[in-house]
Formats: sequence, structure tokens, C-alpha cells
Amino acid sequence: MNKPVVFPLLSLLLFVASACGVPTADHSKVVGDLADCAKQRDETTVQSNLCKNQVKNLTAETEALKKEKESLQSTVNELTSKAQRAEQLEKATQTYQDLQKKLEREIQDGQVQLTEMKNRLTMTLVDKILFPSGSADVSKEGKKVLDKVITILKDVKDKRIQVEGHTDNVRIYSAIKTKYPTNWELSTARATQVTRYLQEEGGIDPKLLSATGYSEYQPVASNDTDEDKSKNRRIEIVLLPLLK
Repeated sequence: MNKPVVFPLLSLLLFVASACGVPTADHSKVVGDLADCAKQRDETTVQSNLCKNQVKNLTAETEALKKEKESLQSTVNELTSKAQRAEQLEKATQTYQDLQKKLEREIQDGQVQLTEMKNRLTMTLVDKILFPSGSADVSKEGKKVLDKVITILKDVKDKRIQVEGHTDNVRIYSAIKTKYPTNWELSTARATQVTRYLQEEGGIDPKLLSATGYSEYQPVASNDTDEDKSKNRRIEIVLLPLLK
């Protein structure tokens, strides 16, 4: 920045003033005023530069605080997500324990099996505990078992409840063939009947329920022996995370 050249200007003014006969006292006042103006201008320039530096520093601090806020928000979101997952896991584990206690006799008899893996809790019920042979109508004994299940599931509000029907690979040749031509119809009908019972008799929110038939195509054992076929004829009630 170019600074005003005061002294040459003062000399020129003194020369002009002398030539014009201006009194020396007036010369001094003019020179003093000019010097004051030059000083004020310099001070203003310095102050302006200081303000610019302060603005620059404040801008940098603002950006740093913004990044720090974003980092903290990211940490909060991560911790919140972990806390929610921990809470869901705790609830799922509690549900597992409650079902295990409620169905203790059926589990000991091998009629019910519970498994829990990550966000999936599966309750497997062999078909003979729920249905008469070749039928999709829930038996009296089956309703008693489902009533026990309902006492636990009615408090589950944060999970989908998917009812899955499964069969062995034996083709349907009996009288029920007209009603259930293949294992697809039979597995789907059984899953649907259990689902309806959970809703109509158990009061479980139907928005949380679904029914699916898998026929013979998702076996848990070979179909080489009667015992293995019995394992494949089953209903699975699966608790899954809600769809977003």
C-alpha cells in the first residue's frame, strides 16, 4: 500500500505559502492538519487489516467447529444405533427365554425346538403337534400349544412374525388330493391356519403377521427315513426385524 508523501508536500506548501505571503502560523496549522490526516489514515489502515485478520480467524474457527460438530453427530448416531441394536438383542433374548420356559414340556418331548441367530428367532413345531394327519385344521392339542405361544408373542411389537409351512417329499395320493393337490397347497394352508389362529384367537396385530408355504423344498433332514420325514413336516414361526 502506498503511503502519502507528507514531507515533500509540506515543503511545497511552505514554498507556495512563502511566495504568496501566507503567515507562518497558518503554515504550521496546515502542516499539522495534514500530518494528523496522514496519521489517522495509517491507523485506519492498520485497524482495517486487524479486522480482516480477525474475520479470517473467526471463519477458520467456525469451519473447525462445524467439522467437530459433524464428527460428534456421527459418533452420537453410531452410539445410538449400537444402543438400539443392543436393546433389540436384549428383547429377542428375553422372548427366547420366555418361550423356552413356557414350552418347556414340548421342548423336552422333542415337539418344539427354539433357535436364535442374530436377528432371527425361530420356533419349530412338528406337524403332529398341530395338525391331524393329512389335515390343515389346527387340532385341539395344537391350539393349546399355540395358546402358550400367544402369551409371549402378544407382547412382541417390534418384530415381524412369519409363519412358514413345510412338508416332506411324499406326494399326496389320498382323499385330500382334491383339496390339496400338491404339497404347495398343503404347506401354505397349514401356515395360513396357524397365522389366522394367532390373529383371531390371540389378538396379534395382523400387520406383523405373514404366512408362507415352502412345500418340500426346504428340508432340515433327508427324506430317507420316517424319522427324517417327520422332521421335515413342520411349522416354523420366525421372528424377524420389521421392514423399513
